[in-house]
Amino acid sequence: MKPLLTLLFIFSIFVASSYKFAQSSEGAFIYFYNPETNINNFATVKTAFDTYLVDQGTTHFQPFSDKANFETAIKQGKGNIYLLSSWHLAALREQNIPLEITLVGTSKGSTLQKKVLSAKKEIVNVNMLKNTIVAGAGSEKYISSVLQQILGKERESLLKDIKILTVPKDIDAVMAVNFGMATAAISSESSLNKLAIINPNQFQQLHSLGFSEKSYLLVAATFKKPEAQENQLIEILHKMSDNAEGEKSLKLLGIDGWKAL
Repeated sequence: MKPLLTLLFIFSIFVASSYKFAQSSEGAFIYFYNPETNINNFATVKTAFDTYLVDQGTTHFQPFSDKANFETAIKQGKGNIYLLSSWHLAALREQNIPLEITLVGTSKGSTLQKKVLSAKKEIVNVNMLKNTIVAGAGSEKYISSVLQQILGKERESLLKDIKILTVPKDIDAVMAVNFGMATAAISSESSLNKLAIINPNQFQQLHSLGFSEKSYLLVAATFKKPEAQENQLIEILHKMSDNAEGEKSLKLLGIDGWKAL
């Protein structure tokens, strides 16, 4: 078996076995799924969280790469806590799943983010994106949703003529434009600010075509009226940034702490 196929096979076994573990193990669970990122090593994330949680009783961290499996875990009932994007939470509420935000992720003190559509200098307006590639981190559905918000309803037809390139991180989306793999990129303002520091020449080759509305970073949610076990999980998460290992684990999810809503 070729090395790449071997890795994909091992990863598929990990995801499947992890889900079965989540279904059969006892204790409280912190479930994670975020369509706004493409984590390429779930084993590293799980190991980091489980190392931190080892002294927190029978508490398990379970990341998901599959949206359907994550939503199945939610529908299994109360007693756990779910880490997800505010965009995904809004979609679940439309399905009458009564999740409530208890904690909001922070990054350098901020709980909000705004997405930016950045393009090469020769692209002077969004209409020039027809038949081009737009790069972004996360699922294709999420990127299309943000792009639609930025373009506005009057340009919905334009979205059909844009190809989405999914990448692991925001900074990868911006770099895809600079390397000629995409014409434009969806990224956070903070990622652009980071690019301006680490590579000012590449930053100067870009300009903004539009902005999304502000949204929360990663959120922690429970069903309405959390019970004792859920409140315990909320407290565990809230204190993670007080511990070096905990903060290191949070950074793997793109945040550095939690703030009570």
